[in-house]
Amino acid sequence: MAAIVIENVSKVFPDGTEAVRDLDLEIADGEFMVLVGPSGCGKTTALRMVAGLEEITRGTIRIGDRIVNDIAPKDRDVAMVFQNYALYPHMTAHENMAFGLKLRKVPKAEIDRRVKEAAAMLGLDEVLNRKPKHLSGGQRQRVAMGRAIVRSPQAFLMDEPLSNLDAKLRVQMRAELAKTQASLGVTTMYVTHDQVEAMTMGDRVAVIKKGLLQQVDTPQDLYECPVNLFVGGFIGSPAMNMVEVELVWSAGGLVAEFGANRLEIDEEAVAAHPDLAAFKGRRVILGIRPEDMEDASLVRGAPETRRLPAVVDLREALGSELLIHFTVDVPPVLTEDIKELAADTGVEAVQDLEKRAGAHSVFVARLDPRSRVREREPVELFVDTRRVHFFDPNTGLGIYGDTRH
Repeated sequence: MAAIVIENVSKVFPDGTEAVRDLDLEIADGEFMVLVGPSGCGKTTALRMVAGLEEITRGTIRIGDRIVNDIAPKDRDVAMVFQNYALYPHMTAHENMAFGLKLRKVPKAEIDRRVKEAAAMLGLDEVLNRKPKHLSGGQRQRVAMGRAIVRSPQAFLMDEPLSNLDAKLRVQMRAELAKTQASLGVTTMYVTHDQVEAMTMGDRVAVIKKGLLQQVDTPQDLYECPVNLFVGGFIGSPAMNMVEVELVWSAGGLVAEFGANRLEIDEEAVAAHPDLAAFKGRRVILGIRPEDMEDASLVRGAPETRRLPAVVDLREALGSELLIHFTVDVPPVLTEDIKELAADTGVEAVQDLEKRAGAHSVFVARLDPRSRVREREPVELFVDTRRVHFFDPNTGLGIYGDTRH
């Protein structure tokens, strides 16, 4: 096994497009590192540079104790798992898994031993003699994983390996893949567009936007302490609600005012964000995650000062939870970070955001399914202001003041 160290690496294509800019990232020996970000952000290009499939414009990549900038892909001792599995259709699962070892002139008995061990680990014992067309999507993905495992490489490089699976199978396979990686202890660099996948699989997650690394942290720390608006909006599903507010200090403490709404900020949140004192009387961007709102009728003793009145526009009952969509009569936040997040959904999302400028913001709340709220009916939402987030509208940076930010 080996660490992967990416130092000041950039990639500029012949047309002048800078896909990756000054990337510094260290993946520890045995670590599962996930690269996540919108389509076209540079995450796959970064992976391909580590694999040797893309030339580096500048910078250095180390795998273990070797600088691999000028080493051919086949000599880097890494194994790739692709989005489309890249299995040979005329070969059985066993032959597909064994093919790379045969090219390396590994003895037949050793090949057979490694393939059978990997097949047992991945639950493929019964399908080793089948060709890919007779395998399910999940089985094909396991064969592709098995082909990587049998090589005993220094590192796995995975480019959206689960994206072709249906939703239910993806959930199952990401758990199996994470378990397999943990048992093998192989350094893994994993690229995905799916932030839920990133959060559930990675030891650490690197968030990338337009070729620039935004933040590297554990999934929980990314969720609780996003470094900027982009990370705050990208991590979490449904996405964080954001609104520009004025901070007012009163006898009762700190209050966030927006439109006709006033939310008292919990003392715990104020203490956790000491730099807020510099924003007294100024406007900041307040972030409220959907799961930090609840039907006030279900919260015993919910104070009036932490309630947000709403009229339900859309109700989505999901069994274990209830999502409601509602509007707040304040303009939507229109920073470049927010537009970038909207653009990842599609050009229509950006157009809708700009169309609503000067009008209203759309919020989502995740409620207990016991709530009896109905569409087009009013509801009062309790906001847990211990868990809200604050961002500087000029820089987009999170407002903290602790040693981490």
